Amino acid sequence: MRVHPPSSPQRVAFLGEPAFEPHVPVQAAWAQVRFFPVTAGQWEAAIDAAHAWGADATLVFRPQDVTPELAARLPGAMRIGIIPSPLFNAAEIELLSRTSGPDVKGFRWLTYLETPASPELARLPLLQTLPLPVDTARCATGPRLDSRRVLVADWARPTPEALEALLKVAPVDILSAHATPDEVTRALEQAGTLVYASRDLMGRFDALPLLAMAHGLLVIADTVFASDWYVEPEDEFLYRPDSHWARAVDEVLRMPVSFRPVRIRAWQKMREAFDASACFQRVLHDAYLFADPVAHLASLTPARPSTPVASVAVEPPRVAEAAPEALGAEKVTRPSRSLAAVPN
Repeated sequence: MRVHPPSSPQRVAFLGEPAFEPHVPVQAAWAQVRFFPVTAGQWEAAIDAAHAWGADATLVFRPQDVTPELAARLPGAMRIGIIPSPLFNAAEIELLSRTSGPDVKGFRWLTYLETPASPELARLPLLQTLPLPVDTARCATGPRLDSRRVLVADWARPTPEALEALLKVAPVDILSAHATPDEVTRALEQAGTLVYASRDLMGRFDALPLLAMAHGLLVIADTVFASDWYVEPEDEFLYRPDSHWARAVDEVLRMPVSFRPVRIRAWQKMREAFDASACFQRVLHDAYLFADPVAHLASLTPARPSTPVASVAVEPPRVAEAAPEALGAEKVTRPSRSLAAVPN
């Protein structure tokens, strides 16, 4: 569904830890956007900076870290909390129930990365299911199909035996768990394949697989994504146990053309379904639409500019006069199909 931008661009502030910056659009055609990093839990400084900037709407990553007093100080007429990873802590869920809702001075809406699994989560004011998006504008303009380097995240590495087998077939870079967002980006730009071991569904606690796909890497993993994300194994990534990773990487290096469609489909999926600018535009569109449908629809830029249409006089079509019958001609009535099928 196409979402038209508002006729007067608004200022949208994003607040969160520095690790969330790659998931914020660096620019957007539908709004002025800006990321305000929260370092060492200093929410007050980020909120004050967003106020000084004059934010019309505020989106906060990990709203469960915001106290009721700070939530009440968030700037803008629309405030939305983005929950990027699963919530299990009862105290955090209870806090969100006090800082969010239509009658609360805090978050009007929340988003959750998947369909809520517990009644406590389902009772929160959830606007929509939203996996952590990726700002694809920060990524490569196209998949680097000729890169032979393999990237392994230190926190998602395979067994020692599987890693040793990988080192025999391809150059492997280990991404440190303490890497900064810029270091993660540089590592992704140099690699061609990400191999990823996880005890949970991919993307739930770590956005690296999505970032890798957005950069055009081939992802080989021993698990899958959440079903409601619609990232399909074999179509957009390779689903293999880590004992088969060395063989899979060897096949990629020997027959790179065979796996290019997987990389290209994944790269395109990130832009069609996970792009940060499009996802957050839709979030705000839905939030404003539910708040005041008439006012929000009136504020949108029309699909086509209304231009005056010149009036053109249209004459009614002339009915051609029937030609006179030839003298002596006989009128022949052709039987219809139904009549012709009746036996004598």
